Amino acid sequence: MKIKEHVSCFCSFWRPSVARRITMYFLLFGLIIFLVTAMLFTISGKKQFMSSTSKVVNHQLSQLEGSKEPDFIWNGINRSEPELYQLLEILANLSSTFYTVKDISIYSKAVDDESWHRLYFPDGPTMQSDRILGDPYTGELDSWLGDRFRPARAKIMAANGLHSMFVNITGSKDTNFYFLKIGVDSEGMAGFMHKRMKHLIFFFLIALIFLRFIGYYFARKIAGPIETLSNVSSAVAKGDLSKTAPVTTNDEIGELAKNFNHMIEGLREWERIKMLEFEMEKGQKIQRDFLPSFIPNLPDWNIATAFFPAGKVSGDFYDVFKLSDGNIGLVIADVCDKGVGSALYMALFRSLIRVFAEQAVYCDSTTVSQLNQPWENNPKAPSAEDLQKIRLRAVPFTNNYIAQTHGEESMFATLFFGVLNPETGNLYYINGGHEPLYLINSKGVKQKIDPTGPAVGLWPDTTYDIGQIKMEPGEMLIGYTDGVTEARSPADEIFTRNRLRSLIEQPFTTASEMLERVRANLFTFIDIAPRSDDVTMLAVERVISTG
Repeated sequence: MKIKEHVSCFCSFWRPSVARRITMYFLLFGLIIFLVTAMLFTISGKKQFMSSTSKVVNHQLSQLEGSKEPDFIWNGINRSEPELYQLLEILANLSSTFYTVKDISIYSKAVDDESWHRLYFPDGPTMQSDRILGDPYTGELDSWLGDRFRPARAKIMAANGLHSMFVNITGSKDTNFYFLKIGVDSEGMAGFMHKRMKHLIFFFLIALIFLRFIGYYFARKIAGPIETLSNVSSAVAKGDLSKTAPVTTNDEIGELAKNFNHMIEGLREWERIKMLEFEMEKGQKIQRDFLPSFIPNLPDWNIATAFFPAGKVSGDFYDVFKLSDGNIGLVIADVCDKGVGSALYMALFRSLIRVFAEQAVYCDSTTVSQLNQPWENNPKAPSAEDLQKIRLRAVPFTNNYIAQTHGEESMFATLFFGVLNPETGNLYYINGGHEPLYLINSKGVKQKIDPTGPAVGLWPDTTYDIGQIKMEPGEMLIGYTDGVTEARSPADEIFTRNRLRSLIEQPFTTASEMLERVRANLFTFIDIAPRSDDVTMLAVERVISTG
């Protein structure tokens, strides 16, 4: 296996299912909510811390003696300010388990001075002032002043490992700017925020578990039917058409399951049709085997056949077979109805005619149950012509068998059976309700051979008359089924016997040429019109001997 195929196989193995993807989407959604919430929570925590501290500081300053005087803080430099000192001491002692106040002082700047001053109480209530040099906070304070922040606002700045919160304590009457600085170590500030994050993470884990169950519920709700449908489709793809997809919802997934079930029904129908077609093809092959695989080759005789079924199987058949006495059996027949039933009876009629044609010489009546001794050593053996007639008992024998055994099914056949003596040209026949045959010569139709009895299989003990013709050299006998004369054109015209007769009355060369002429004209007439009946033809020509 190539590397690319290995990679593809690996990726396919780890490809998550729909349910897993939905659950993962819920978890990712929860993680995004957590990150956004954590960021907002941190920002709000800082703002809350600064706002509360700013309010406390400004409130306490407003309670100091002289706080109403302009620049009372600046005026207290190098003077004792016990109340302000006490306030800063209180703020310095605000350290908690999470942070420690490292520095508390006041940053001040005059309007006409570019420098910042640090006001603080080094050793008591006397306030001192130092000019600030190289302090990283002054630049940010200048920017803050440029933004014209309102008093009582606070801001946290970080530098040199410290987090310093500056509270704007400038009074409305002050001409200078004053900012109270509360310096806290960075680790302490981080600890303070960490405490708040602990609560946030705790609530996040609870929400994550909740989202996991919600995700699993929706995954089962949405992906469950899809996975079921996928399993059913896999089984169907392997050829199991007994499966169906359960329809559990009325949404698009339910509609998909319904359509999938309709598709399975269509596949079942298609499979049934394919099986039926397969069986029909087998039946067609079997039926073809019932037709003679070869035509007896007789001196001075030319026999041709044509068979064009309208469907896979046919009710028409022809037969040409040699009898034990040297005579030739000629059959052309059309079983009623269409399809498989007609084809089955075609095989039965064909077999009965063949069997009874041989067995008739052992019977003295139309009853098959009584068999006599053969006439080989019988001094009263029939003549050749009588023997031909005896062979024709196959027709009443077949009629009785079909009518008595299968009478309830009302199946019958129009059938012509003739026994030809190839030496003399004598043809004895029975036409059981079949289309009239034509005996033709060079001048046209010499004789029309009409039915000598009803169709075979209608009623038991039916009487059939025997007809006889003598075929002279140069004459031809043509038989056909009603699929020829009743064929229809696209304009719904019928071919008719007259059209057939006009074709066979024309000069001919051979039996094969005659049948090809009829076939070509017939199928040109039919053109694109659907054929509903089989076309079968039989031509027997006695050739003029050249010897």
